[in-house]
Amino acid sequence: MKTFYSSLLFLLILTWSTPVSAQVFQSQNEYNKAWEVRKERLIDSLGVRALIKRDSLRAGLTLHPRHRMDVMEAVILIQRNLDPGFGNEIILNEARRPFRGGMFYIHDIMGAYLHLGNQLGQPARDAVRESLRKHTIYRGDTENHWLLYYSGVYLAAQTFPNQPGSEWFNGRSSDENLREAREWIEHWMDLTTTIGQGEFDSPTYITVFLAPLYSLYTFAEDPVLKEKARVMLDWIWADYAVDYLDGRYAGGHSRDYTYDAVLPEYAPSVAWGWLAFGQSSRHAYEITNIIAALSDYRLPVEINNLANDRTKAYTQFERKRTRHMFRHSQVKNAPVYKTLHMTSTYALGSLHGGILQPIQQHTWDVTWSGNGLNHTVFSLHPYFEGKELAMFFPEAEEWLSDEVDRYHVVYTDPNKWNSSSPYERTFQHENTLIVLYDIAEDAKHSHIDGYFPKNLKSRDVDDSGWIFMDTGNAWLAWYPLAPYEWIEEPNNWRLRSHQLRNGLIFEAASYDDYPTFDAFKKQMRSNAIEVSTFKSTGKISYTRADGTILGFGMDDVRTKNGQVVSLDSMPLFEGPRIKSIPGERTIIVYDRDRQYRISLDK
Repeated sequence: MKTFYSSLLFLLILTWSTPVSAQVFQSQNEYNKAWEVRKERLIDSLGVRALIKRDSLRAGLTLHPRHRMDVMEAVILIQRNLDPGFGNEIILNEARRPFRGGMFYIHDIMGAYLHLGNQLGQPARDAVRESLRKHTIYRGDTENHWLLYYSGVYLAAQTFPNQPGSEWFNGRSSDENLREAREWIEHWMDLTTTIGQGEFDSPTYITVFLAPLYSLYTFAEDPVLKEKARVMLDWIWADYAVDYLDGRYAGGHSRDYTYDAVLPEYAPSVAWGWLAFGQSSRHAYEITNIIAALSDYRLPVEINNLANDRTKAYTQFERKRTRHMFRHSQVKNAPVYKTLHMTSTYALGSLHGGILQPIQQHTWDVTWSGNGLNHTVFSLHPYFEGKELAMFFPEAEEWLSDEVDRYHVVYTDPNKWNSSSPYERTFQHENTLIVLYDIAEDAKHSHIDGYFPKNLKSRDVDDSGWIFMDTGNAWLAWYPLAPYEWIEEPNNWRLRSHQLRNGLIFEAASYDDYPTFDAFKKQMRSNAIEVSTFKSTGKISYTRADGTILGFGMDDVRTKNGQVVSLDSMPLFEGPRIKSIPGERTIIVYDRDRQYRISLDK
């Protein structure tokens, strides 16, 4: 069955997978026309996919849970008159016995209910309403969960007004649910636009923030909340666009599943990016972004151009925040400092280091453009400990690691490709990055790993100590600060080093920066590296090709040409493409000779 179903799906994707080239548009109307083409292509493909699933179910085949019939696919079957009866049946069954409980259910079922209106049959409508009375709906334990939950509750309370608590799963009246949901939604908006997003820049969870904002913008009857949802859609899209390279979400991420970390081409964000920006069609036809396709929202042309215009390289700085910390921390939300250097062929980005997000942190990477897969190089220390989790989760510290491992599978794995670490620090200046590790002797895993994909055009270990890489359109250089070994794996080489005090110097360059690969190598070899006291002091210095001297140490002191570089003054956004306005909930997107203002402040 799996082979049969996968083959049909593969043929379907081939039918619609002609790439749509990235474009910079002069007008909103031009952009909207291109977006409509992608929208129709998406809806058509998902409609056919839904019919394939229907026929598979009718043939008695059991679909993998990942391939189950989604309620939004049912919406397409009904709206496009492909099989309204079967679509109604799917929604009726989901309402009676939700496949996914809690926050996902209430958001998705209300989205289906409102998109369909009177097209949804009365039995299914009654089942949806009854489910909101009798099902226990779990709120979740992360910000993306809460935004799903409260947007679903808000839309449900708006749709079924003036009803007492006895008619709701949580015992609150329609008015109480509406008020509580709105208060939390606006609280999250205020946090995000003042001290930064908590689950920030995640190739997986950006989609879970976007989806409820689309639903609120499309269906909220209150014009003030509707406008705020539009502003936040602009905000999240702009935040994504500035880190976007050829369909990939580049740089440091708060939450990145291990398979997306090594295969950024297939992260959930890719499908949404394709619909919004029109770049690579890899993994474009995801059911989740049907919510965007059916929405009234249209991406501003300036944000599209922010994602697609790579004519000039830029360095972008951003400040985010940690999720709420209530143990082992003196602050509730510690700042997170991000740096990203973007060019037309590669992007190098990093977080400043430490425990900034539990379980799935992706501290740094270089990502490059092109049609292949595994276009990324990065390093990490595979840390795990109950103390890390206890900072963010309320359960008993003693068993948190095992409990998280049940759901995320790889949390305690020494070979995992996503991890925060209290022993990791970074310092990035433009296209140069220094990463240092000072691992405790009692750490459960005492090595660092580097990811090197096998599809690199070349990977040369030089006598100078540098490891040189040719990606096919960019050159990379990695200087290890401690001995290491190579471990061959199916799709990559793993650089592993067992030294507790460890690290690397990394530099990237476009083909246009040097006449030849040999010229790039020669320059890297000539750059001064001072590591003589690294083992004793944890400090190093590195001189770039332009003469800039970078100093860094495990004391977290960063210097440029002898002057201390302080991260504390970093604003929410600073760079030639996005700037935040001090004291305001406002950012400005710069698109060549025009500006676009995104603001919650009137």
